[in-house]
Amino acid sequence: MSSLRELSRQAVRDRIAEAAEALFLAKGFHETTVDEIAAVVGMSQRSFFRYFASKEAVVLERFDRQAEELFGRLNSRPLDEPEWDSLRACFDVFVAHLADDTRPDRATQEIIESCPSLLAAQLARVDRLKEDLAQRLAARAVARDPKARPDTLVLSAWVGAAFACLQAAVRHTLCDDDPGQLGASLDHTMRALRPVGHVTAER
Repeated sequence: MSSLRELSRQAVRDRIAEAAEALFLAKGFHETTVDEIAAVVGMSQRSFFRYFASKEAVVLERFDRQAEELFGRLNSRPLDEPEWDSLRACFDVFVAHLADDTRPDRATQEIIESCPSLLAAQLARVDRLKEDLAQRLAARAVARDPKARPDTLVLSAWVGAAFACLQAAVRHTLCDDDPGQLGASLDHTMRALRPVGHVTAER
């Protein structure tokens, strides 16, 4: 096995996350200590804190990385694409991670939902993500038409509605233990709530 010194920083973080998640699932989040996580990886508690500020940060890092992936997906979308379609395309990031049984993201989500403090922290991140998405969609509208005055209120509402569709689809498919249908369920909900065209100018 490679020594920690030979691994990249992200590889070490990934190894810590894998060890932590295994312990969280086996023992429970609150029952697992930082010392135990560090011992499994073969490092000291002090070394652990060089990579993560807390054990909560270990769990929530996956969401942060998915958010960055989502922004990258948005940047790759055509500027003339309706905002609703861009949001649906971006949500494929979450679909890919949650619908695949071979990925650890579903187990991580189970850990988050079992711990009120973790769930609250994730919801706060989701709120920030929504705000950032609305701002980026407004910037795309201006890049599409420099004379445009995007309605930021409507954009925020659209982003919120899109996330409500995502949440409904996730809960429906995962509760039915049918994650392979997540994409189809998300398509169904977003078609039902689809707005018309691009965002309009502020009133």
